Amino acid sequence: MALLFAVSTTWAGESELERRVRILEQRLSSRALMEMMQQVTQLQQEVQALRGQVETLENALKRAREGQKRQYLDLDGRLRRLEGRAPAPAAEGGDTASAAPPPVPADAAVAAPSPAGSVEKADASPQPAAALAPPSEKAKRHYRKAYNQLQAGHFDAAITAFTRFLQHYPRTTLSANAYYWLGEAYYVKRDFKAAREAFRQVVERYPSSLKVPDAQLKLGYVAYEQGRWKDARGILENVIRRFPNTHAAGLAANRLARMKREGKG
Repeated sequence: MALLFAVSTTWAGESELERRVRILEQRLSSRALMEMMQQVTQLQQEVQALRGQVETLENALKRAREGQKRQYLDLDGRLRRLEGRAPAPAAEGGDTASAAPPPVPADAAVAAPSPAGSVEKADASPQPAAALAPPSEKAKRHYRKAYNQLQAGHFDAAITAFTRFLQHYPRTTLSANAYYWLGEAYYVKRDFKAAREAFRQVVERYPSSLKVPDAQLKLGYVAYEQGRWKDARGILENVIRRFPNTHAAGLAANRLARMKREGKG
């Protein structure tokens, strides 16, 4: 009997120990499971936050692309009109056909620079000019490359290409055009200080160029963007007075009307 009691006690002791071990294991298992679930929840929240950031960035990128596309379509329309080609597609998002390189301008004279600060408002007659050289085939290729970059909306590349062209070919019949398109590229990028300088070069250095009315117009636009209302009005009125019945004069009149509606100038 004593032996049986001892054995029963031992079995009972082992059973209690096993039960306690099982309870402890269950508790540990439940705690680990809860911690794991908390980690999963935290990860899900972080993923959702990252998705929100990605969506925000995607929307911002989409808006930036749409804005650049509108700028390109607007610029492409101006390029086509000013170079005498058909107008750009009116519908936003339409494909824009690649245009032929711009022709060599008919102007063939360059004047000595007039005094700084006098270009935007002066009505002075062009000064005596020196002959410009026809561009070489190499110069034409460089100009065409820069112009194609501009048409494609690669404004930084166009600025670099036109700047290099002007460094190597400052006195050709394409130089005034190069300065003008350089100004357009800066204008689209809203670097109005650099755009103003480029347009001034057209008016100062190449007064016989066919680009002068448009460059003078853009000087008025730049003054408008810079908040120089009085200067803008004077420049635009000068465009109408000096170049009547031209496309530039019509655009100048439109901008003056807009300024009047806005109460500027």
